[in-house]
Amino acid sequence: MANLFRLLGLPDPSKVIASDSRRKKVSADPGPQEGDLHLDLGEPRWSEWTLRHTPGPERNVVYLKPDGLHRLSLEGMSGPLARGSLVIVDLGSLVHMPSQKDVCKRRVQEMSERLGLHAFAINEDDSLLMVPGAMMRVDTTKYELGIGGYGHLSES
Repeated sequence: MANLFRLLGLPDPSKVIASDSRRKKVSADPGPQEGDLHLDLGEPRWSEWTLRHTPGPERNVVYLKPDGLHRLSLEGMSGPLARGSLVIVDLGSLVHMPSQKDVCKRRVQEMSERLGLHAFAINEDDSLLMVPGAMMRVDTTKYELGIGGYGHLSES
């Protein structure tokens, strides 16, 4: 059985209690006694310790939509896509401008092809586009999104 305290990086209280059991006086009170090793994981020092030892997120969801002049700014998206972020492009505000919507869709498609990725339409009228970043997989038969390399999705 795995030691939970060692897994969390905490001192093992059973080893400390075993060494102190000879000196300890036994009491009938079932509550905590003086000299007991008690770890309160709600203390701020444990939260700080966890923040120091937990890596930050590496992947993001980037939401893009056209600006006030109906332009789609894709500059700088190659970095997040190469790190595995997911880009969602919302062209819903261009419903009344089909030619501008087609231009924006074409720019997203060109960007994804340049990076060796695929762009997917999420809804029927192609106003929501999704570009999964590197190391992400999309099962096009079940339409499930997953992270590549971890075996979440079957190959068939």
